[in-house]
Amino acid sequence: MLPNQKTLAQESLAQSTLISAIYERADGSAFDAQGLAVYQGSLSANAKRALKISFPTVKQLVGDEFFSQLCNNFLHAHPLTAGDWGEWGCELPSWLASSTELADYPYLGDCAQLDWLCHQGERAGNIATDLDSLPLLAEKDIYQINIKLCSGVAILPSMYPIVDIWNAHHAADKNAELFAQAAQSIAEKKPQSALIWRPEWKAKIKEITAPEFLFLQHTLAGQSIGDTLDALSSTDFSFETWLPQALQDGLLCGITLA
Repeated sequence: MLPNQKTLAQESLAQSTLISAIYERADGSAFDAQGLAVYQGSLSANAKRALKISFPTVKQLVGDEFFSQLCNNFLHAHPLTAGDWGEWGCELPSWLASSTELADYPYLGDCAQLDWLCHQGERAGNIATDLDSLPLLAEKDIYQINIKLCSGVAILPSMYPIVDIWNAHHAADKNAELFAQAAQSIAEKKPQSALIWRPEWKAKIKEITAPEFLFLQHTLAGQSIGDTLDALSSTDFSFETWLPQALQDGLLCGITLA
């Protein structure tokens, strides 16, 4: 090994050892304890700040003290591997769902997944609205055209009332009725499917029916309007009803050729 290569390898090993010590995955006795504690404190604070932004519903559900502990435990299980804290945390929903400590809160993993989809939707690139393309609905065969949806669209099925829980924790006035509705839905083990979309700068959430879920699932997969409606022919889905509501909600951005 050449001298310069040896120096680079030694520096890389030292950095790797320091990172492992900061994450408490290796013996940190080779480093100054006070300096190491500063690094670890900063790392913990950044992790908590990042997850607080990405998973606001989870934070409210478990409380600040438990959330801090949760952040540290998750950080040790899934260390930051890239430089963007905003992209860190995608494993949290499955990590929460597999936690035996949280077995009494089985809906927490899906609530975290809903938070994450909202977070990702708000970071997604903008999609230009082209309502001048709507005449294609009348001019073209429906098997030759696709629906263009707005930014951040995702759908999430759940065995739990994730939309009711989300609404209760994100209402501007902490509406007691919404919390009561969420509690009742949890007690009744009510399943819900959520639609996430971002018509402007803030992600929105609403419950969707099983036919709506299927319609959006086929649409997001890139199928034409005709093929999608054929797949839903045995359901009560009405495209004529869905279309104006999608326009009003800012979900539909236009029509494109298949």
